[in-house]
Amino acid sequence: MDLKVFAALSYRDPAVVLRELRQIEAQMVGANLSPQVRNLRTNGLKHIREFRHAALFCHGMSLRLGHQVLFSPVESSDYDFVATWRTADAQHFARVQLKELVPAHLNEGATVQALVDGLSKYSGDDLIVAIFLNREGRFSLEEVVFPALHIAELWFVFATTPDLHMWQLVGDALREPEVSSFRYPT
Repeated sequence: MDLKVFAALSYRDPAVVLRELRQIEAQMVGANLSPQVRNLRTNGLKHIREFRHAALFCHGMSLRLGHQVLFSPVESSDYDFVATWRTADAQHFARVQLKELVPAHLNEGATVQALVDGLSKYSGDDLIVAIFLNREGRFSLEEVVFPALHIAELWFVFATTPDLHMWQLVGDALREPEVSSFRYPT
């Protein structure tokens, strides 16, 4: 991990970003947009969808840890953004890779298990992976078989209400996972 490079990045406050994105969504209500555009499902809008996922993960982690976790999008071969937070004695940085279980209408055959199995290609003892579950239904860690993974942490993030106001963060799934609930910032 190159600390000098990470320290020089520009970081965003996830709560501010999420509020800004929600304002943009509100302005788009009634606009004649295709479902792919409205749901950020085009190649040109992928970076905005990942930006939102990074903000949601860092917002949930901020609330869970009790101190602010900021993020900077950095498309690299094995991570999508860098998270940073300060404790009493140090500034911390973490590389985070985003994955997504897409809605069933986009890929009915995609599964949480297949996503987890696919993580075996990553080798970074300091890499955190956050998997967003974009499916209706229940999620249970007990149903997932974890292969030998060479990553630092594994987290699951998903909405618990249809209006996307309430979310859960489950992890670290590789150790003693706990569940944290959080509200989308208003």
